[in-house]
Amino acid sequence: MRVQYQEAAPAIDLAGQFKLAMGRFASSITLITTLDDDGHPHGLAATAFSSVSMDPASALICINRSASASPVIKRSGLFCVNMLQNNHEPICKIFSQPDLREQRFVAGDWQTGMHGIRYLVDAQAAIFCEVVQEIEHGTHTIFIGNVIDVITQPLEAPLLYMGGRYRELRN
Repeated sequence: MRVQYQEAAPAIDLAGQFKLAMGRFASSITLITTLDDDGHPHGLAATAFSSVSMDPASALICINRSASASPVIKRSGLFCVNMLQNNHEPICKIFSQPDLREQRFVAGDWQTGMHGIRYLVDAQAAIFCEVVQEIEHGTHTIFIGNVIDVITQPLEAPLLYMGGRYRELRN
């Protein structure tokens, strides 16, 4: 039986409520890196990363189209996901602030990997991908990439983000 209400439900700020709910989702922080046509590195901090499939090995990232790295990823068709450790918080803060863009790739031990893309040597993992699909949705582009190389380090404590601040994983 379907219940019918006589009064209209009050309007809610769905986007605000969704943002509040997502703030309760603890996620690992990654640095997404790529390079432009001139071989200059670009990057940003992101939590929107996930594996897609193991066959073929693939991953996705969701990048706001207003981010400076978004059109660079579109043109290059390449990205690297650097999974951060909890000691990478200072580097993450640099990659999170557009006004510190010139300081990116200065702090930390950066090396050049597949196709010239920079990766953070002591990241828990660096996953290099070649874009095979782009999906535009709302304000973001979902880039799906096939994995072309992986570099891993010993498992350490991940850098997490939840409720608007960095968190640590406890045993």
